[in-house]
Amino acid sequence: MFEACEPQTCGNGANISYPFHIRGKQNSFCGLADFELTCGNNGFPILNLVDTDYTIQTIFYNNHSLRVSNPVFLQPNASSCFGRTRNLTVAKFRFRLAPNQRQVFLIYGCHLEALPEGLQERRIGCDAGNKTTSVLGLDAKEDQNLRYAMENCEGGMVNAAVEDTNGGITEALGKGLLLIWDATNCSQCIRSGGRCGFDRDMYAFRCYCPDRPHAVRCVTGMYLI
Repeated sequence: MFEACEPQTCGNGANISYPFHIRGKQNSFCGLADFELTCGNNGFPILNLVDTDYTIQTIFYNNHSLRVSNPVFLQPNASSCFGRTRNLTVAKFRFRLAPNQRQVFLIYGCHLEALPEGLQERRIGCDAGNKTTSVLGLDAKEDQNLRYAMENCEGGMVNAAVEDTNGGITEALGKGLLLIWDATNCSQCIRSGGRCGFDRDMYAFRCYCPDRPHAVRCVTGMYLI
């Protein structure tokens, strides 16, 4: 089990280890069920949340956080056409938004010629469902513009979270958002030379060591580290 849980990659991006595991490349006991990843065509790991695949850009194991992006927005430009995305809801899962993330709204089915210039400047691309219409990106704080856009666009609205909007919403969507995960801390096991995992039969954390699995950390000689 120690050898089986060696960190792996999808070719690009972060090394994958507990609580994550890559389907088809690592055994399920190397991570938690809710943290199963797949590998995308671009070689980056993919996390599925609420039936939406998010590309993992970076994992910060030290503080249990990761940066993810919806692939729809990774390389946006003025000619991009965006399909409808889902509202991001993570509260019921092991993940939650990191503090200070910003909420933005994507409004579909907008006819630019019928909108004031201030809203026309909020265009981030065309609507894949009707390419003659546009998608607008609005900061949640733009209450007046948001209300007007909702009343005059036909495709509905979804919300998205971003880390910040300093470079504009188009850039922010590509940069993605930060999530925090909740799982058993792995640091003691790693410091003792082990690799973390989870025994699903016992439903318990395991530290996989060169000699055998242990409950929390590996044993050196006769003593626990």
